Amino acid sequence: METIVRGLYSRVTRKTVDEVELHDPDLPRNVQPEKLVKELEGKRVTDVRRRGKYVLLEVAGNKLVTIHLRMTGKLLVCSRDEDTDYQRITFSFKEDGKLVMDDLRRLGTLDLLESEDEEPLSSLGIEPFTDSYEWEEFRELFETTQPLKLTLLDQNKITGLGNIYASEVLFRAKLSPLASGNEISETGKKRLFEVIPEVLSEAIEKNGTTFSNFRDSSGESGNFQDFLRIYQKEGKPCPDCGTEIVRTDQSGRGTYYCPSCQDKGKN
Repeated sequence: METIVRGLYSRVTRKTVDEVELHDPDLPRNVQPEKLVKELEGKRVTDVRRRGKYVLLEVAGNKLVTIHLRMTGKLLVCSRDEDTDYQRITFSFKEDGKLVMDDLRRLGTLDLLESEDEEPLSSLGIEPFTDSYEWEEFRELFETTQPLKLTLLDQNKITGLGNIYASEVLFRAKLSPLASGNEISETGKKRLFEVIPEVLSEAIEKNGTTFSNFRDSSGESGNFQDFLRIYQKEGKPCPDCGTEIVRTDQSGRGTYYCPSCQDKGKN
């Protein structure tokens, strides 16, 4: 999401919404389609930022268009005469071009908010790269019997980590995804605290990770998949010790880890 937001900021900010075409009237969750269009048409986009996995388009009048792309959603900047295959909403600009939310499986969401103090944003957890990401608050999240991997994926605790990055973070921190938070030493938790922003920074530099659907605002795929060390490497040798990488499921998501490097007893 950070990659998408950075790409959108320079291409969308300060432009005025000329027309809103709602191709899918079921897309807005908390506002009627007619009101959404009325609130946005003629308004200038004043900021584009991210909160967790949500893209926030702020428009004049202190309105926030809050978009979650889910599995197959994309936000693409196109020319006015260009269409995409699975359009759900289009914001055409007076100056030039348009912003399209394209979503093959129609799983993405859109809300119109007055501020970040409203749901779904208000319940999100601490976030790397912000002032909320502090050691004392971080360590308290792991005073639990919940497995580490599931804690990292809980957006109400820590925002912005998806399944791929959670596996990569735990590998680099040498912590078992199966271990519970209260099994981990202070040193292990501190290592995890430091590794999370490191991995995310590397992913941002590589334009994100693309296995199938991810695209940035220009339609370009990411490159970080070429630098993954553990994710989807089942049966291959661990890059650090040579032990065969294994895969297990946690809450329906694939988890990849080295049973030697990430042994519970070596935290």
